[in-house]
Amino acid sequence: MRRFQVIDALRGVLAFWVTVGHANVLPRLASVGQNHGTLDFIARGLRSIVWGPPAVMAFLVISGFCIHYPFAHTGRRCQVLRFYGRRCVRIGIPAAFTVAMFKLMFPDIVIVGNDSILWHSPLWSVLCEEIFYALYPILNRASRSIGLGRIVLVTFVVAMAVTSLAPATEEWVDLGILGSATVLWPVWLLGCYLADRVSALNNTPSASSVWAWRCGAWMVMWVAELLHFHGGVSQTRTCLWVGAFSYFWIRAEIRHSAAQPAWPTLVWAGRWSYSLYLIHPLIVALCVEHAFLTQGPRLNAVWMLGPILIAAYLFYLTVERPSHRWARKIGLLSPAGSVSREISARSPGQPGLTAMLHDA
Repeated sequence: MRRFQVIDALRGVLAFWVTVGHANVLPRLASVGQNHGTLDFIARGLRSIVWGPPAVMAFLVISGFCIHYPFAHTGRRCQVLRFYGRRCVRIGIPAAFTVAMFKLMFPDIVIVGNDSILWHSPLWSVLCEEIFYALYPILNRASRSIGLGRIVLVTFVVAMAVTSLAPATEEWVDLGILGSATVLWPVWLLGCYLADRVSALNNTPSASSVWAWRCGAWMVMWVAELLHFHGGVSQTRTCLWVGAFSYFWIRAEIRHSAAQPAWPTLVWAGRWSYSLYLIHPLIVALCVEHAFLTQGPRLNAVWMLGPILIAAYLFYLTVERPSHRWARKIGLLSPAGSVSREISARSPGQPGLTAMLHDA
């Protein structure tokens, strides 16, 4: 059974995308404020070709896929306590270490309350995912009787109603944690929906077709950014469509990976992408606090990526990888018998199930 290495590769790309956007390392390629409206619009677009929040939508699709795949392809119910324990160890320990490091280096930050670092940082998406994990055992059972497709459709309608009826908001913090989770829930569920149907993805798209999807994903994210900053349409109202496109893009990547393995470097980077996502805001904040590589020509800020990547990998070695190993010791499906033998007996040809059990 092969591993879905393309999932790791996509994690690496997306985490780096978010990091570049938050570190603001790209040089200013054109001046803003020109009299010519079209040229000024182009200049603003060139200055913002990378933006982190839309990439988070693709992260959510991947998260839903990894969580649901082991259950979708064994036909077994989620063991609630084991699932929660595994999630707390796998996700909670690295996140707790990150918050502790923030508090140690910036004593004035708030952990609990409206100004919590959990909400006013990239950790907001981790907080939303924790809500999705809490709801997953219910989803696991409901999808068997109701059907996952119907659940996705209903949650999309609810999310669209929330974004339409709620006052215009600039950031997710303005929508609130419960409002944000409600809007993003269907995006996460799209990953679960993909996991249900991945075994039926038989035809392999051409390399040119996959590159078209990749360019399309970048274009959709870029348009979402332009609409947010220059079109008066906030990210809370474009996220659903970015998430829907990400579903089709990731599906194409999985189909293509059957014929063309993912780049090994990206696969390796994807193994510590969660550490990169957690740690990069702290390193950026430290660089700004101590005026390190933030003065002079803007291109100098590119050197911030070096300390960010080094710190993230060290965090992976010392915190994330041990927590991952501890999480694996909590059996995901059943306390009795050999999970691997049962999987082999049920579906010896299912690709990537062992990897999903390890990664979930």
